[in-house]
Amino acid sequence: MATENLAFKLVGQTIGGCQIKKLIGTGGMGAVYLAHQLSLGKEVALKVLDEKWSRHARHVEGFLREARLAAKLEDEHIVQIYDVGTDGRHHFIVMQLARGENLKDRLRRGALEVEEALKYIEGIARGLALAHRHNIVHRDIKPGNLVIGEDGIVKILDFGLAKLEEAESDKSQGQFMGSIAYMSPEQSEYMPIDARTDIYSLGITAWQCLAGQMPFRGENNFDLIVKHHTEEPLAPSVIRREVPLTLSRVVLRMLGKNPADRYATVDDLLLDLKLIRRHQLPAAPSPWGKRPLNPEPVDLSGHSSEQLYKNALEMQRELFGAGKQVVPMRELLPKMGLKPRAGADAPLTPATFLELRCGDKRMPLAGAARYGFAPPECEDRLYYGERFRIGELDGRVIVRVRGPKPLGIVDVQRLFDLLEALPATFKQLAVALDPDYSAQGSDIRWVVDTYNLLDKRGCQFTLIVGSMENHTTFVNLGIDSHIRLELELERTQTVSLERLTPQQTPLPAAPELPAPLTPSANALVAQIESLLQSGNLVEAARNWRRLVSEGLERRQLANLDDLRKRLYDRLLDDGREAMEADDHDTATERFNTLIDLDPGRHEGHFYKGLLLKSEGKLEYAQAFLTQAILAAPDEAELFYHRAIVRSRVDDLEGALRDLDMALQHNPRLVAAYYNRAKVHHQMGRDDLAKRDMLMYQRLKGGTAKSSRAGATPEAE
Repeated sequence: MATENLAFKLVGQTIGGCQIKKLIGTGGMGAVYLAHQLSLGKEVALKVLDEKWSRHARHVEGFLREARLAAKLEDEHIVQIYDVGTDGRHHFIVMQLARGENLKDRLRRGALEVEEALKYIEGIARGLALAHRHNIVHRDIKPGNLVIGEDGIVKILDFGLAKLEEAESDKSQGQFMGSIAYMSPEQSEYMPIDARTDIYSLGITAWQCLAGQMPFRGENNFDLIVKHHTEEPLAPSVIRREVPLTLSRVVLRMLGKNPADRYATVDDLLLDLKLIRRHQLPAAPSPWGKRPLNPEPVDLSGHSSEQLYKNALEMQRELFGAGKQVVPMRELLPKMGLKPRAGADAPLTPATFLELRCGDKRMPLAGAARYGFAPPECEDRLYYGERFRIGELDGRVIVRVRGPKPLGIVDVQRLFDLLEALPATFKQLAVALDPDYSAQGSDIRWVVDTYNLLDKRGCQFTLIVGSMENHTTFVNLGIDSHIRLELELERTQTVSLERLTPQQTPLPAAPELPAPLTPSANALVAQIESLLQSGNLVEAARNWRRLVSEGLERRQLANLDDLRKRLYDRLLDDGREAMEADDHDTATERFNTLIDLDPGRHEGHFYKGLLLKSEGKLEYAQAFLTQAILAAPDEAELFYHRAIVRSRVDDLEGALRDLDMALQHNPRLVAAYYNRAKVHHQMGRDDLAKRDMLMYQRLKGGTAKSSRAGATPEAE
């Protein structure tokens, strides 16, 4: 490691056109300085390779090569490399000066708020995704290599440089120069390393951000290495109850001992993080059926972790040298006598972990459910978290959402926790929104995912609203076409809105007069108009977000419907052009913006579903196509494409239902007959398959115009 005494000698010198002003810090490969780049007249960070590395040509060559590769990475979450080279006997990298607080220093003050942690985890993942697309693996993701900028954006340091440290390490002697606390298991054994090693290290960092401490502890580095290989970490929620279990399972999936158990790519992780941020249920499967929230730690008493590790490493080395398949340490170490330590704590499940509150009393969900959410020791109402009150009426569990504010990210995920943990004996559940609850377009996401979650369990779901304004919002979003919607009047009677007679239909509200905008809102409107004319759609969408965050009234926003429609249509055209040009990054950004801009329109959900379908991400594609159908239940094309997705995941019954719906809405949808024939054939219904194929051939040879979906059949 570079010493500060040697590093200080370079202060005042000029290296690579940069005048060194002061030492920022030292590390395993060298020292980092604050320097003044003379040609550009700007402050930069200058990294100078330590002398012990400079003595070996292969290390110098690797240092320069990896730095030049990393210089290709241009992203707001990656510290940019400006220059790489050699000046005399000094080998250097000139980098962007990351102004802000190191995440390691920030964590010394304790855990992060959940939404803040999500923001940083997602930012780091975005930077890693770009690097992995360039086949660059960081290998040393840790809080010390992450800087929170003054603008709140997290940046990754030292891309592509950790290979040098690994090259110097000697596994045969158990010597490592990396950051053991954050090191993936495969980095300390004779197993291949790929991009999933960064996912594991990010998982350790995420665990620390949420829990405020490290998942593994030991008296020395060998204790930590053994635990990385054999000890299952606690769910972060056990340490901090405000962390939703849904987020815990995302983090635990990142921490799979076997790389195959982690997310396959950082892009897959990003999708789950986006789902959480967008008030949806993450796709990461629940692990609680296979392990408790609080698994027992590894018992190291009576063992030398150093000797255990070295013995296992020697066994791997012999297999590796003989060209045989190497057995991973997660399997070797338990066979050498390493076992979990029996503890006094009972294994926790979500039902025994989640707590309900009754006055000053607290009780586990499982205990309250046993008494139908009216336990004898509780005379008051039962509350879950800050926003939910839970009870049971006529065999139906009712979760009431308190307060006017829309549910936030953590609220929604904790609601999912509650619903997943409810005993399977409950077959009817309702979520009731207070009359003053301000329903938003984003609510459709958690409502739909709640419906899907309960539907899989055979539980009927009802959404109860306490105001006609909220009812109108959800009807406009198309929820009532798939989900049971009820209107609760003055807490005294409940009216089903599924089959209202004309006499029961509430009278329409009187038309409201236009409401003037504030001066600042008017200025933003003018900017959006100008940006639309110039074609700067990204900035126009950004200004729209600022506009709607101005706290405008519903009537004021209604005055801007035409502007929103024009912005939406322009973004839609831009996104479709990008998708046709195979520019998936741009298309994804545009379609995400469309969904945020107007979730009541189906096009954003539809094209996002098509994009995911083309990328082979079928579960996500089906979810977005379902939301498109909720927004536009009469569009044949939406059912057609969801049928294709369902057939690809072997849901033939679902595919058949969707194809029936597509043809019900558009009997001349040629490709639907073709694919329905294929589905019938797969299901052994050859007579029906023959009938549909004849209809397909008849229409195909006719002059009737096909829709875009029917132009080319998708053989399944």
